[in-house]
Amino acid sequence: MIYSMTGFGRSSIDENNYGVSVEIKTVNNKYLDVQVKNPNFLNFLEEDVKKTVRKNLNRGRVDVFIRCQKKESNISKMYFDSNLVSNYMEAVNDLEKSLDYDFKLKLSDIMLLEGALQIEECEEDEKFLKELILTQVENALKLLIDMRIKEGENISKIIITQLDEMKAVVKEIKGLAESSHDEYKESLIKKLQELNDEDLKIDMDRIYLEVALYGERSDITEEIVRLNSHIDQFLLTLNSDEPKGRKLDFIVQEMNREVNTISSKSPNKTIVQNCIELKSIIEKIREQIQNIE
Repeated sequence: MIYSMTGFGRSSIDENNYGVSVEIKTVNNKYLDVQVKNPNFLNFLEEDVKKTVRKNLNRGRVDVFIRCQKKESNISKMYFDSNLVSNYMEAVNDLEKSLDYDFKLKLSDIMLLEGALQIEECEEDEKFLKELILTQVENALKLLIDMRIKEGENISKIIITQLDEMKAVVKEIKGLAESSHDEYKESLIKKLQELNDEDLKIDMDRIYLEVALYGERSDITEEIVRLNSHIDQFLLTLNSDEPKGRKLDFIVQEMNREVNTISSKSPNKTIVQNCIELKSIIEKIREQIQNIE
């Protein structure tokens, strides 16, 4: 089964005093890179969220967005710092006396004084929040994985079509290579005959030697066998259950290497043109597997 590295999943819930929403987005990346964005009071959960993601995904850039809103105030107690307020009022009174001016100090002025109003909040129920949020992370991951599977199926269909195109071109190259020896031999004899020299005697042993040397220099049998083997190996890997993106990328590199060798060894123009077509197909396959986990 193929998993795309592109996906999205979202899960939300309202429970007790909290409204929780988790969104997970993944895109292509060479390795698994997990980034978590959450409110500060949930920082204690960050590593647990990353562990949950790592259990389910192998590659890709993963962005996890956690939103958690409290429906009701979490304040347990409010009070004024009497010492701070007393010192503040005393300082104001001294200033009024020295300036002979009444500032008419109000409660609102005192409330604006930094640190005057103290607010105590209830401690968060970390155990409850951990269970609540990690459940939403798992739910979002399930939806994300479903999307990655569907996208992976589409990628698989495209790649299989491209591999079939490759097989057809390789088959044509094989046929051209098998006939090129005879064509070279006939061409060589024809050119010698066109010289129309009465004293010229065609040495067939020499011609056969030239053809044999030509065949040795331009023999692409091994490259064709290896290229077909790479195509078969690609299909086997494509249908395996293991993470396969990196392995497929390596096979594509080997395919490209064999095509380059075939192109450089063969003097046949049609074979060279077919090699250009193969390289174009391989590049399309390479683009597709960049999105495979």
